[in-house]
Amino acid sequence: MKKKIYSLLIAGGLASPSVAQFAFPVNIDTAWSVKTIWMPKSPLKSQTIFVGGQDIVQTTATYTSPAGSTVAKQWHDYIGFIKDNSTSGDLGWAVVNHEMVSADPKIGDGGGMTMFKLRKNTNSDTLSVINQTLPDGRSGKFFNVDFVNTVGETGMNCGGMTSAAGRMWTAEEWMQTSNAGINQAGTGMKDTSNFVIGVTTPAGFPGLNGKSIKRFQNLNYMVEINPLTAKAVRKQYNWGRAGWEGGVAMADNKTVYLFEDGAPGILGKFVATNANDYTSGQMYVYKHDAPTFWIPIENNFDTLAILNKVAVRRGASMFNRLEWGAQSNGKIYITETGRDVQAYNTGNNVNGKISPTLVQGYKTRYFIRNSVVFPGTDAAAADSVRAGKFNDYYGRVNEFDPATNIIRSYIEGGPFSASASSQSVATYPSIHFSNPDGLDFMTIGTKTYMIIQEDLNGMTYNRMPGNVTKITCESYLLDMSIANPTYTNLVRFSACSPGAEITGATMAGNNVMLLNVQHPDLANTFPYNNSLTYAITGFNNMFTSNGELIKDVTSESFNVFPNPTSREINLNKEMDAAIYNVSGQRLKVVRDTKTINVSDLTPGIYFIQNTEGKTVKFIVE
Repeated sequence: MKKKIYSLLIAGGLASPSVAQFAFPVNIDTAWSVKTIWMPKSPLKSQTIFVGGQDIVQTTATYTSPAGSTVAKQWHDYIGFIKDNSTSGDLGWAVVNHEMVSADPKIGDGGGMTMFKLRKNTNSDTLSVINQTLPDGRSGKFFNVDFVNTVGETGMNCGGMTSAAGRMWTAEEWMQTSNAGINQAGTGMKDTSNFVIGVTTPAGFPGLNGKSIKRFQNLNYMVEINPLTAKAVRKQYNWGRAGWEGGVAMADNKTVYLFEDGAPGILGKFVATNANDYTSGQMYVYKHDAPTFWIPIENNFDTLAILNKVAVRRGASMFNRLEWGAQSNGKIYITETGRDVQAYNTGNNVNGKISPTLVQGYKTRYFIRNSVVFPGTDAAAADSVRAGKFNDYYGRVNEFDPATNIIRSYIEGGPFSASASSQSVATYPSIHFSNPDGLDFMTIGTKTYMIIQEDLNGMTYNRMPGNVTKITCESYLLDMSIANPTYTNLVRFSACSPGAEITGATMAGNNVMLLNVQHPDLANTFPYNNSLTYAITGFNNMFTSNGELIKDVTSESFNVFPNPTSREINLNKEMDAAIYNVSGQRLKVVRDTKTINVSDLTPGIYFIQNTEGKTVKFIVE
């Protein structure tokens, strides 16, 4: 029958070609069996860039070790990127956090960062890591960021931020309260002697140079680094010592918002006295029911060293694990990852205020469970959260408006399951969203999309299918033009290998996204059994020219990609087809194929028609 239909297609010529129907299949293998990174069948392409535990980093002289090289650390998290605005043709400098703690005589005890520079290859969507020679004489492709010889050790580098002026900070999330805690029986930081601020690099803050502090007190800050030289610059003692996970530096180059990964976690703000000088200014913590919304914090080390405790004692708003943030269209969006069980009715927490986002989350859950609106006041809902009656399994993305100082829940995770036993693969919901962590934005055409990455707190309550044994975290896009979005509006475009967290999404130029895979299952296929950084390209083929996301289609639909193209087109399934020009002249006939070479066609508009009479327009550049 196929041959008969095909002959009719050839004889009939082109019959009223329709407008192109673009399509992007976003479904990922529902068997949950892949042991590499997960990419749907689409125009998107992935490429491994940097592998922890495998690639070699160039090091400075550290402790008693001379300058040299060693294998990179693992547990990749935040990716900072600085664009190269020179005429070199390179994309720019990428810096990857290592959210781990280990003793390392060459890199430095604690956590760390790795820097490298990227170039997009000509006439290709592939990237190359290029050789560099730094001002300190180190040469190679990958470089350890020097903390030890500049600001002292660093610990568990997780999130971070980059300012509009090109300055970059890493967050030391690992909150410890003793030197024994950071030593970890010799596997962490071996030096537990007092740390003297300003011995190697001036602190930059009045009154701190020469101050002796306990070694653990020199951790848990936002730390500025210079990505071009792969060296730390200073620890922001004046922003406070807390479990900071991320931040947003505003375009005024004075205001910085900070997000603490804690339960409770606080929302901070620093306002510099002068633009681009963050060594002098005022620190605040957010209190949503205060007349001015912000509580000023004294600029002295002893107060700032216990910032969370001081903030909560003074009635600050308490959140459930604030992590990453990014800004778009004047608003700041912050992931609130959530935590399964949390009460705020004991100890110092009784002084803090339950955040409006947790109140919204509780009321949303109440409606889902009871099919009626919560009958009480917001104060009553807050009391329920404080008493531990809200198990925040899925978390949310929040929206903060700097103009009004109002924060609200923007997207709640879900769908909610009342049973701890998750559904099996066969019945598992195709749209699901839990425990958001990484966050950024991308612009295509005239449209902006939020990029969200998961870091699952667990596998129960439908965060993973019930018969799957390894966590798999996913990354999504959200069209920011959608009013009042929910998790059902999210579009999955990638997922990391089993056992891992997917994180660090950042755009490194047009059509290039960088992502990290952190602490994957060791049984995965190499190199996906290591933490790694990978690039995704092809986003230009995932959207129409004005930035509309290509719609999801079934396997029976007919579509081609990339479109436009210069070399070849791919069909969404194997088929017979014919290509015509705008005059209806048949130019090519193909049988049982999914890829067609069109490099011999003159640039212009063409049509491809299948045996069912469905026609798609495509462009050859």
